[in-house]
Amino acid sequence: MSACAGSRRERCWNGCGSISAMSGSGMETPAEAACPLCGAAGARLRYPGNPLPVRQCACGMVFLSPQPSPEQLREIYGSDYYLSLGISGQDDEAVRGMKKETFRRQFEAIAAGAKPGRVLDVGCASGFFMEAATEAGWEAYGVELSGFAAELARSRFGDRVRHGTLEEAGYPDAFFDVVTLFDLLEHVPDPRSFLAEVRRVLRPGGRLLLVLPNAASLSARLMGRHWSHYNAEHLHYFTPETVAVLLCACGFEVEGVASAPKCLNLAYIFNQFRRYPSALVTPLRVIAERLLPNRMKSRNLRLHCGEMLVTARSGAAPHPPDLH
Repeated sequence: MSACAGSRRERCWNGCGSISAMSGSGMETPAEAACPLCGAAGARLRYPGNPLPVRQCACGMVFLSPQPSPEQLREIYGSDYYLSLGISGQDDEAVRGMKKETFRRQFEAIAAGAKPGRVLDVGCASGFFMEAATEAGWEAYGVELSGFAAELARSRFGDRVRHGTLEEAGYPDAFFDVVTLFDLLEHVPDPRSFLAEVRRVLRPGGRLLLVLPNAASLSARLMGRHWSHYNAEHLHYFTPETVAVLLCACGFEVEGVASAPKCLNLAYIFNQFRRYPSALVTPLRVIAERLLPNRMKSRNLRLHCGEMLVTARSGAAPHPPDLH
């Protein structure tokens, strides 16, 4: 679950200058930036006055423009980013159990009834999903951009974990039966070229499982600009329709889209909101922390957090997106 990341937004965008200033000196202006889905220019600001420049194209695609610089993204993805997610190398067993139960349930969308094979988790962090997949009989591999998180995963899985991007990992063609992208695609600067690499490492007919924020979810509609998934590191925001168009254009056959609940306990949720205070949520968090007994705070709950689970199969050749 993403925190209400108001402070993360401000750390990245305050002091960067106005949008117009960032796009001056002959550079492409944000309004002229091509939509990552259809390629059109002229995407409008979804929330004028918001420090995070969320734009929406006429085709329905939502994305950041301008995007954070590589330097800003490196700052965001420091070790404190993973610590805020409960990933420290000295993981609390409640957090470990909570995350593994989430992954186990989500993986069942593809793994139920399937013969175990090789599965690659792109953005594996410290390896919680790899643990769950291994326990289910799968041969689990991981690739992780963060050196901090990759070392934690390597301490458990050795050379099955590679540090860097998927493209840098250099896996053979058609090596994996399943690829998983948990809370990953929204972070990728170029989703189309990334999915081409995913398709390359999948065997023909191989399966793809994605969990990602749903920009058309009830929580997104109710919270508007305060939606917890609007973070500086989230570069693209998909709906069931736009992610299906992208996947089909990249040579995948979409099998299903559903809500993606997570197993979370209140103590973990409160910690997230404590790290990233929000004018909308913080007062409610303070009251709830004071009133609720500890036994309720430690109980796992299945919560719908504005995310969707998408399953797809590597299929037809890539083609231009069909937006009709």
